Amino acid sequence: MEDYPLKDWIPYKLDLRGSESILCEWRYIADKTFTEPFFQESTSKCTVYQENRKMFKPNTQLKGLVDFANKVPAIEPTAFIFHVSRCGSTLLAQLLSLDPQHIVISEAPILDEVMREIFFSKFEIEEEEMNVLIRSVIKLLGKKRTGHEKHLFVKLDSWHIFYYEKLRILYPDTPFIFSYRRPDEVIRSQLKSPGMHAAPGVIQPALFGYDLNDVLFLEREVYISRVLEKYFENYLRIVGNDEKSIFVNYADGILPIFDRIVSFLNLDIEETIKTKMIERTHFHSKSPNTVFEEKPLEDEIPAYQQKVFKMYKLLENKSKN
Repeated sequence: MEDYPLKDWIPYKLDLRGSESILCEWRYIADKTFTEPFFQESTSKCTVYQENRKMFKPNTQLKGLVDFANKVPAIEPTAFIFHVSRCGSTLLAQLLSLDPQHIVISEAPILDEVMREIFFSKFEIEEEEMNVLIRSVIKLLGKKRTGHEKHLFVKLDSWHIFYYEKLRILYPDTPFIFSYRRPDEVIRSQLKSPGMHAAPGVIQPALFGYDLNDVLFLEREVYISRVLEKYFENYLRIVGNDEKSIFVNYADGILPIFDRIVSFLNLDIEETIKTKMIERTHFHSKSPNTVFEEKPLEDEIPAYQQKVFKMYKLLENKSKN
């Protein structure tokens, strides 16, 4: 494939500390593909390249993102993957990444910074400009580098459910995948290994519709349950009202879910790759060398989870109709 400006570079992270403008740092990735469970893991492996070891990192202003995005051959997103966390979305992304025709971007911090951090920063940027920035970042992450790429899958962070309307306006014809799971099982996983949204204040509480003082001193499991209530509230609002969406329940099993998604998206996957995908399902989504083992919960649902569990059961019923 012919070269083009910054073919082997990607926008890596924003610097919001400046007094006058926001800068974007770029990272050299050579021929690296995004095959690790998370985008950050893939880009971390690129620190070995000399281009990334220089004291002064290459950066541009936000306008540079737009300018370069207009010059690269890229793939429009095949699907966005929403999830409530710990519900199989990482493994789904891993399965998709086994096909060399797929670009899979899994929870890229740069995308979260453009959608969320800028909004909560001191910088005031018009919504129209923000929309252009979001599309530009996705285009730069999904650019063609070998010429063999056909599909782009963007796995979002769990709190990006609050940007559903924005993404649907920007990508009106793109399929959306919504993955979910029993709340008590999600909470168990988050207590064992907490994500950013599992600790009050790490993600701005206002994004969830909470005031920091109202949630700061909640017990961890109660706070996670409150966050899940907001996730399921949005899922229930969307299910049945978005014709280009599919809702998948972790309880149905990863392979049946994957088959549904492949059919929904009309993907053509070679048999040899399907075999690799089946083998991959035997291992932990975030630790590809670890055999996955997890016992189902049989405990009685505690009082603080009653509300979110009812929401889960309602979603389960609606998504099957």
